Amino acid sequence: MKRTIIKFNSEEKIVGVWHTPKEKSTKAIILAHGITVDKDEDGVFVDLANSLSDKGYSVFRFDFRGHGESSGESVDFSVNWEIEDLKVVVKYVEDEGYKEIGLLGASYGGSSTTVYSAKHLSKNIKCLCLWNPVLNYDHTLLNPTLPWIKEKKEHMQKDIAKKGWTTLGSRKFVLGKSFFDTMKNLFPYQLLSNIKIPTLIVHGTKDTKVPYDDSVEYVKNLENGVLQTVKDAEHGFHEDWEYAIAEKTTIEFFLKYL
Repeated sequence: MKRTIIKFNSEEKIVGVWHTPKEKSTKAIILAHGITVDKDEDGVFVDLANSLSDKGYSVFRFDFRGHGESSGESVDFSVNWEIEDLKVVVKYVEDEGYKEIGLLGASYGGSSTTVYSAKHLSKNIKCLCLWNPVLNYDHTLLNPTLPWIKEKKEHMQKDIAKKGWTTLGSRKFVLGKSFFDTMKNLFPYQLLSNIKIPTLIVHGTKDTKVPYDDSVEYVKNLENGVLQTVKDAEHGFHEDWEYAIAEKTTIEFFLKYL
């Protein structure tokens, strides 16, 4: 593994890690993590990156700003930040000589990779993989349908109104008003129809953080997409058996299309 710092906008930085195969590759895969976590994704991105590099791919996993080692405070974080970070990271990977690139976005990172891919921001992106993706902000975060956050909605709204920030999840990840405001007029599930490259959605049926039913419904918006259901799996694929299925399906997808 090789730690890398990408500097941009004079004072901003994105920190990432390369996993490279034994023989030099012309193909790279970028891993985009979910909210509140970092480039490790609680370990599953480390394992996935190692497995993909064993298959001959160079893999770059990184921290979005406001997360991990990258610059910025989480209170200023928004999906707009993530999309800008993806632009910076993809350009960096291209400048490193990779012209065939795959993207994988997990959870909230799945929404930004969807938006990025839908806007055709790089012709070198050849395929897209989404793990438990947030495709409808309303269902997941603004007017949540799942109990874990639905019961906290009123409290979070009061926090925002009173303090301008609130916290999310067991890590008490601090989020500001702009995080919620920027999602109100952005609809990743609608943008799926603009994505023409091969796309795989991997989602567990017992996901308590992001509605599995959203993936079932919105995969229909993809011209060249498929949903891989992981029966009884929770969010994040942290159980060994869940991860084994997600990893196998993901590697097969990249081997076929990248």
